[in-house]
Amino acid sequence: MSVNGHPGNPFGDLQLCYALGPGAALTKERHSMHLKLRAPYENLLTLANAITLTSLACAVAIITHALAGGLAYLGTLFIVCLVCDGADGFVARRTGTASDLGTQLDSLTDALAFGVTPVVVANTFLRSIGEHAFLPAEIAFCACSVIRLAIFNVQKDKSIFLGLNTPSAAALVIGFVIIAGTGKPDWDARTMYYVLNGLLIVVAASMISPFRYLSSKSLKLRMNLWTVIVGALIVVLSVWFSPYSVYAFLIVYALSGPVAATGLLLRRLRRAPGSRRN
Repeated sequence: MSVNGHPGNPFGDLQLCYALGPGAALTKERHSMHLKLRAPYENLLTLANAITLTSLACAVAIITHALAGGLAYLGTLFIVCLVCDGADGFVARRTGTASDLGTQLDSLTDALAFGVTPVVVANTFLRSIGEHAFLPAEIAFCACSVIRLAIFNVQKDKSIFLGLNTPSAAALVIGFVIIAGTGKPDWDARTMYYVLNGLLIVVAASMISPFRYLSSKSLKLRMNLWTVIVGALIVVLSVWFSPYSVYAFLIVYALSGPVAATGLLLRRLRRAPGSRRN
């Protein structure tokens, strides 16, 4: 009789179950089913996933306060979301706990933190100045955020962003609300309505555009613990002392995609046959 564990017998487990009787076969079947049900949860309790869920908690806090009519600690909570979004992947790689579960968890969290949160914040701000939200702009922003995340998930080359990434898109909207809340620029409510809704539409279109944007991988930055700490410290200090400079950098980054594409198109037109006069 063959026994389990013999390297040359692929039916060892099955024959052992038959030898021990139907009860053993049923027990083994239940054990196999138990392993299949337990498998998705094996990589759940990791530090990287805890960081991802911290971003989720901050996003929920922003939305909860915004729905109550307040935007208290908006900047601080959103910065935590940004830092966690950059740190969870780094921690997963360094600790060897990267998994498909973590990838899906990160993507779903980003959809809430960078897709839904900016729309709720913009809606609350417009209502606070006596205006109403433009629903098509809000739907477009949320939909394009989800599409952008889906494109990134199936994209093989992660060194280049195709379309503006969702954290930058969300930062453009939330950053505008933070700056507008300081009273600068001193625009009337109707002008603010057109500008903010226009910003939602333009940023939404940029997320699903074919424009290429630089990422940290394309710049070949060495991602280690000190890089994350220094980068987070620079962001916090910049926002604390001069949010205008950070927002100006975001605008330049958002424009870099179409500007680079325009420059590439012009170079191709110049090199095309017949473009030069004989």
